[in-house]
Amino acid sequence: MALICIDLDGTALHQGKPAEGVAESIKQLKENGHVAAIATGRSPHLIYDLDKTLGVDYLILANGSYVQIKGKVIYEHYIPADIVQRMMEYCDRESCDLVIEYEDKYLAYRKDTDVPDQFCDIFKIDKPDIDRNFYPNRNVFSMLVFDHTKVDEMRRILPELQFNQSNAMGFDVNMNGGLKADGVKVLADYLGFDLKDVYAIGDGFNDKQMLELVGHGIAMGNSGPGLKAIAEYVTTEVTNNGVKNALKHYKLI
Repeated sequence: MALICIDLDGTALHQGKPAEGVAESIKQLKENGHVAAIATGRSPHLIYDLDKTLGVDYLILANGSYVQIKGKVIYEHYIPADIVQRMMEYCDRESCDLVIEYEDKYLAYRKDTDVPDQFCDIFKIDKPDIDRNFYPNRNVFSMLVFDHTKVDEMRRILPELQFNQSNAMGFDVNMNGGLKADGVKVLADYLGFDLKDVYAIGDGFNDKQMLELVGHGIAMGNSGPGLKAIAEYVTTEVTNNGVKNALKHYKLI
């Protein structure tokens, strides 16, 4: 029996929709006695019932900041309000686009350019409305920034945070830690899995620590060279049954 943690965008999803063969492969995994989990950078508000579409009851969301099992939340790790406020103040000073991922909202604190909307078009998610308010009592999973020239300075003045490139346009902003790896460890411990029996499949920068943590780290064929270099196995592309072929390679299905 194994635990298989599968990234969404670029892995289980292509252009926002389930890639060919993924839902059927997850169904077969479960029939074979294994546990399938989603491990994504998306916050709960941006899942759009994809967990139901894919038939998955175990969710590692917001880059490992939120873990849910069959509707029950077992782990939450939010960005403190004072750090969110400091990020807002910096983006006001430097006129940087900033999107905030709250527990129940996806809002742009600043959207001076159309880059945040272009970012959403790539992942087929809703474009954020602009809301310039500061909500100290609302839980923030993560943030998004879009100015490559300012990221190094952000890292210096906000050392509590880490900035990981999500795609050519934007950076995921999370609390320092192992990102998805933290969520995978929480889920594995909760379910009683040894990490040697855990598989992880991903394609992005935010999957690196997860692939390094587990017994079997799998990079998609459409991954960058950095992720492929640390993977135990490189499968085919998301458009060529990458998830299905990986699971077949390991004889999980």
